[in-house]
Amino acid sequence: MNITKMEQKGKSEVYKIFVDDAFYCYLSAETIVKNKLKTGQHVEKDYLLNLKKQSDKLLSRELALKYVEKGLKTEKQVRDNLLKKDMDEDAILDAIDFLKRYNYVNDTYYAQQYILSKKSNGKNYLRQALLLKGIEKGIINDALGSYETDEEKLFELTLKFIKNKPKDEKLKQKAYRHILSKGYTFDEAKKAVEKVLGENDDWN
Repeated sequence: MNITKMEQKGKSEVYKIFVDDAFYCYLSAETIVKNKLKTGQHVEKDYLLNLKKQSDKLLSRELALKYVEKGLKTEKQVRDNLLKKDMDEDAILDAIDFLKRYNYVNDTYYAQQYILSKKSNGKNYLRQALLLKGIEKGIINDALGSYETDEEKLFELTLKFIKNKPKDEKLKQKAYRHILSKGYTFDEAKKAVEKVLGENDDWN
């Protein structure tokens, strides 16, 4: 096997490696320089495959770091992003392990911060949202363990929905559905709606 061409991929630090005039794999510039690869060089298949694995891990870490720089991410979000970049399983596992080692990814912390940022939503909403983001049930349960519904926020949410609308049974049912869609329980919805309607007898 002979390396017949090394072509830079756009403006990135990634190169397309052609072997015997056919595309073979991608390698990072760092891998190429470190191993002194050059056009016309004879290489064994196992040697090139090993270099590809090394390169994939470097590229996967680099892509993962760029992704988490944009904001807090879960392990699942990182994994999904790397899969879209065509990274293989070993490289993805290595990147996630690297991020966790330096606390760039921490699902427990993510769950806690997410809950704090969504105080206008109920427990059911928060639980489902975190599950969809790939957070383990145990971590979610711990994060929600001390969570208490912000009744003032719930009151404001209900008031905003009901205000300036004809007060009748249909409105009450719509208000229930609206609050339930925010992840609150039926008891919480019932209490909030009755409180708002009771405190606004002068509407219509």
